[in-house]
Amino acid sequence: MSLFFISGGTAGGWALTFKLAGEDAALSFLYIGVVTVLVMSLTQVVFFEIGKRRMIYRVMFNIAFISGIIWFMLCLLLPVLWLRSVGSAEKTVLFLFLLVLCAANVFRASQQFKSKWDAEGESALARHYNSKNNTIDWPKILKQMKFSFELYVPGIPERMNPFISVAIVLSMLVGLNLRNYFPTFSLFAWGIPSCFIISVVVQMIGLCIAQITKLIALEKKYGGAIAPKS
Repeated sequence: MSLFFISGGTAGGWALTFKLAGEDAALSFLYIGVVTVLVMSLTQVVFFEIGKRRMIYRVMFNIAFISGIIWFMLCLLLPVLWLRSVGSAEKTVLFLFLLVLCAANVFRASQQFKSKWDAEGESALARHYNSKNNTIDWPKILKQMKFSFELYVPGIPERMNPFISVAIVLSMLVGLNLRNYFPTFSLFAWGIPSCFIISVVVQMIGLCIAQITKLIALEKKYGGAIAPKS
């Protein structure tokens, strides 16, 4: 599934780059895309294998898998880097916005994990950790914690999310249709909504980072590597 996502995203990004910026730009994007597909695929295989022996590596595999989904969505945004009609200042602003938004969502996810762990995680740990063989049924613990992933924009209340979601769809459609007439406006019209969508998925990365931090603390507490329950 992951290979399908990252390969399909790369092919779509190549086609979009070819349409917007020409053959040379598309070839450059393709080189980057192929390397990305190979690195991500190899990383997932490695973490999948070593994740059979240690729970932390299984969570790292989840990060690698989610990164593939993020790459798929980034392939709709990255072609703007090859657009000569858009200045470097505008491109920089767009990707800085994405970086800040993703960082805020990672922090939000980590805070959600902390509050959920204090409320349900500790009690679930007592039921699903086997001290005799140092194994843990981590998925059952996470299931009891019941995480949710929603659009999060710092400074904007959550009750505005339905309106923002509609605006995202409309803005992306307008941006894609006006790319040949108003390239700078088009960049932000489809680029900023793409950033919002990517940031929601990035919350999963933040949640996984918080899980790794907790598992490291548990390994120190129990004095050894914790393996996943078979």
